[in-house]
Amino acid sequence: MKTFLIILTVLIAGCGTASKLNTSVLTTENTKDVFILSNLIQEHLMRTGERELNLDELVQNDTLKRISENFQKVELKYEGGHISVYYVFSASRNTEIELTEAEKKTLSYKKIVVKDLDDQYDGEIQLEYAERFYHLKRIVVNEDREHK
Repeated sequence: MKTFLIILTVLIAGCGTASKLNTSVLTTENTKDVFILSNLIQEHLMRTGERELNLDELVQNDTLKRISENFQKVELKYEGGHISVYYVFSASRNTEIELTEAEKKTLSYKKIVVKDLDDQYDGEIQLEYAERFYHLKRIVVNEDREHK
């Protein structure tokens, strides 16, 4: 009985602490540019309230020029329950991006999901609707292109 209680205590303690990230470190490292893009999209939508996105305009708002050559295309779609922004990486993508300490902390709490998407996209950024200030719900990375 005593052994059972010890095992049960260890099991409860081990299962009680969840990881902040539900994905690998490699996936997190490969999504820094996507995280920056999501912040730029959120700021743009809050500022303008537009129903479309222009990649050139988003890149111009990147004052640190960290993602200026990373994306070929972004496409905004309004889905049931959230806003989806699908993205395609450019051939000149640079994954060696430095985040600020605040960005690193924020990214560590974001949900990054790897799943199979339509082959024309490298991933998806899901945002809440305007009444929730366009908060980032999750970043979806195309399973086929995760380690690009």
